[in-house]
Amino acid sequence: MTSLPDHIRLSARERDGIRRAAATACRETSAAWKRIILFGSRTDPARRGGDIDLLVEIAPEPPVDTYRLKQRLRLALEDELGSQRFDLVLDDGKEAGGFADLARSQGVELWSNS
Repeated sequence: MTSLPDHIRLSARERDGIRRAAATACRETSAAWKRIILFGSRTDPARRGGDIDLLVEIAPEPPVDTYRLKQRLRLALEDELGSQRFDLVLDDGKEAGGFADLARSQGVELWSNS
């Protein structure tokens, strides 16, 4: 992975916690994550506070219960980072366009398994 831009407003502990949470949630739901992208206010150094907006790209096969994965990911994030607000977008690549494309175009890749 390339180094992250300096303007990302996440601590190293938060970044590591996000990755551990994604790995835990995917392992528990038999999903495989491909990329984790941060978007929204945490990519803007001029802003303060804000929730953590994440786009998690998952492999389309095997089929995954995305509702269960999202709930498990939310719980794993709380276990790792405490009570923070998260906005989660899951994308298995089955729907073209939409909000996931916007998040991808404006976000910053945190990790890739591709």
